Amino acid sequence: MTRLKLMQSVGWAKSPAAADDVVHRFRATLPTRSCGEVGRRGQRRTTVRATASHYAMRLCPPYGAAAVLVMAVTAATAAFAQASPPPTDAEILALMKAHCVACHAAEPTHEAFAKAPAGVLLETVPQVAANAARIMAQVVLNRVMPLGNQTGMTDAERERIAAWIEGRNK
Repeated sequence: MTRLKLMQSVGWAKSPAAADDVVHRFRATLPTRSCGEVGRRGQRRTTVRATASHYAMRLCPPYGAAAVLVMAVTAATAAFAQASPPPTDAEILALMKAHCVACHAAEPTHEAFAKAPAGVLLETVPQVAANAARIMAQVVLNRVMPLGNQTGMTDAERERIAAWIEGRNK
């Protein structure tokens, strides 16, 4: 069955003279906004293609309200899921130990360094806070540290470091 015949068999057919956004269709015997009115078969009307909100408005009031409520709860849940608590000093120290201290320590454990590169030490919170601008540039913005991302720092960890630095600057 061709697409046109399929569209005609279900009551949808595009008029040859109609613009792309205009569709001729038969009224379906579905409830309308008032839930009591039904269309009559055989009557043709021209409508603009409906959006999701158009179909939501055609639902009976309890169903329309339920659809709006579901959308609102979903949006609120997504907003709360994105808002995580600000990072603590302990969390930042743990990230520094996992990704930075192998090189940026008084006695680096990385085989390529005998002393901390550029004299930057990241073993304590005051040291990290003193180098916050460098960390923001190298770790968060330019993403060149950790060098070659050898320790596998994730984007989420970079975002947590940025949030900690921005929280301290307030």
